Amino acid sequence: MQLNLAFLDPPQPPSGSALTSPPPAAWEQLDEAARIAALGVLARLIARMLVDAPAKEKGHE
Repeated sequence: MQLNLAFLDPPQPPSGSALTSPPPAAWEQLDEAARIAALGVLARLIARMLVDAPAKEKGHE
């Protein structure tokens, strides 16, 4: 069974309305300092996952 996530589906424009540009993505609404901070957090999380991954896999063999 496959489920569709409503927040990933683009909203349907109302019929009869003029075409408008879509609202900016959340990432585009952040200022540069917030983007840099978010990228730093993501980089640390990814690095931590990569460091911990081999130790977890050794127990499965």
